[in-house]
Amino acid sequence: MAARHQHGRLTRGSGMREVSVDIPPSLRDCIIFCEVECVLGCCGIDAVSTDPAHIEEWCRRVGSATVADAWLHLVELIEVVEDRSQLVTSTFLNHRTPDDAARRQLLDFLAAFEACLAAYDPS
Repeated sequence: MAARHQHGRLTRGSGMREVSVDIPPSLRDCIIFCEVECVLGCCGIDAVSTDPAHIEEWCRRVGSATVADAWLHLVELIEVVEDRSQLVTSTFLNHRTPDDAARRQLLDFLAAFEACLAAYDPS
């Protein structure tokens, strides 16, 4: 599961609780494999390719069990990000959701991975 850390504080001016998410190892590995545009520490999720061919290459390299694990964690992460009552942060992804545009950007990013992982067929 994508671990959530409740910081126990409200974000200034928004009334939203801030939730920091950890990215589990299998999903982290997939994202790192696709980190080809720049590096997450510099450009955040813009550093990561969401090209289906690139994601599928990772799937072929790691096998069905790891793909299934990453996909399950990704589905849970998407649920957390979709909860608009909280501000989501990820140190690993170098991304925060202080507004709807940032949340939509993160959801679009995650959806690109989710579609590829869900569709993966090892045959």
